[in-house]
Amino acid sequence: MMKSFDTKNLRHRQLRTLRSALAMLITMLAIPLLLSACGQSEWREVKAPVVAQQAKPAELPAPPVATPPAPAPLSAPAPTTRRTPPKPLITSTSPKTPQQTSPRTIPTAAPARVTTPPKSAVLPKRPVSLTPSQPPSPVQKEQTIVQAPIKKESDRYIMIQNIATEKLRVYERATIAGAPHRLIFETDMIAGENNPATTRRTLLGSYVIEKWIKFYQDSAGLFPSWIDPKLEAPPLPGAELEHWTAKYLMPQINGKTTGLVRGAFGWYTAKIGPNAQTQWTHGTVGWGADKGRFIQIPKTQLAQFYGDPRSFGCTRVENRAIAYLQDLLPIGTRVLKVYAKEGIADPELLRYKNQKTEEVFEFALSTDEVRVENPNSISRANQILRGIPDSAVIEEGIFTIDSHPDAVQFKKTYGEILTVTRVTPQSNLYDIKETSFHGEFLVDEGRFVNYKHPSELRLGGFKGQTLPAVVIK
Repeated sequence: MMKSFDTKNLRHRQLRTLRSALAMLITMLAIPLLLSACGQSEWREVKAPVVAQQAKPAELPAPPVATPPAPAPLSAPAPTTRRTPPKPLITSTSPKTPQQTSPRTIPTAAPARVTTPPKSAVLPKRPVSLTPSQPPSPVQKEQTIVQAPIKKESDRYIMIQNIATEKLRVYERATIAGAPHRLIFETDMIAGENNPATTRRTLLGSYVIEKWIKFYQDSAGLFPSWIDPKLEAPPLPGAELEHWTAKYLMPQINGKTTGLVRGAFGWYTAKIGPNAQTQWTHGTVGWGADKGRFIQIPKTQLAQFYGDPRSFGCTRVENRAIAYLQDLLPIGTRVLKVYAKEGIADPELLRYKNQKTEEVFEFALSTDEVRVENPNSISRANQILRGIPDSAVIEEGIFTIDSHPDAVQFKKTYGEILTVTRVTPQSNLYDIKETSFHGEFLVDEGRFVNYKHPSELRLGGFKGQTLPAVVIK
């Protein structure tokens, strides 16, 4: 006999399912707004065609003999170094439950300070002594191995963005020509969406950082600055994505609300060139306490189901990461955008075995220098040196630097009895043919073997230069 059907319970289940679906749809509708911050409004700033490229730059000079010692700490009771920092006074952490915000609970002035350090640890006004840099050792020659000092500070580091795996890595150049470089930072990033018909894929090529901007805003004002003294304060840490699209956060022109997403470019923006077609590298919405939450959203299958939520070509990292990059990389630093399979030259990673301590970046986010070009770093040491008042600091915390090389697998094998090999989506963002890949990127050395850009993908940057010789093995 057929069982009786409880129609009342069925209706309750249907109502709960409908409410969950509506909430999910609201969040997914907000994602394209956020991730189109590098979109059409920005393309008005650069009118150069994609194929227009500047002449090939001079090759990077030979590397230095040794890295000069870091300066002494700016304010600390005991001497420390950047590589072995003291125990942080304040740690920024994400709340366990998201904080819902509304126009009534958000102050009209600067946002409330997220963490407050002890008065004795904040911005002491006393003389600071800096350790002078040591002069480079004399030039030595031994067959084809040459040691020489770096002529510019901007030649000390190289940033490599692998669009295929959406990984951003920074390397410190080897002290001997021909030697492998050392990875000092690795983090997740988001690249342009997979839509070649509308030229939203990220351009490959060789570039340099031309300028840094704090709290950047696009020329059309569609994505207002993360902080703006004329606007309401941004949502508090833990707020959901849709809170950053609220109308009360946007500018009012003639009584009409303008803007789509507040703070879509995050804390800092690196404008790169030449011929980058406004595809910058920048932060995102959220606070330091939100960590990489807004970087991981576009990588979920649920987000992909509602349409590709990535940008129009910019590369994005979390705000703590972009603040660290701005502190580390000066103007003129080389930026390479590639599309490559990844590998490890030394499976034992012997060159990284001596990393006994983790490096951290201590930051103190302040509300000054809105939309200022080439601004100061928000490292806590630099803020103390500048004498930033305690009232201007709205968040303090630490960011642990990932300096362990990890290659993304191009293929994975599934099953024991029946072996099936598949290309992972994380290693081939634009779904190009495997035969279009050329060579390999050795992530532990920062060097390439037999690499060429895939012919299906567009190029920008310097003309006639696939990669600088310093990263070719």
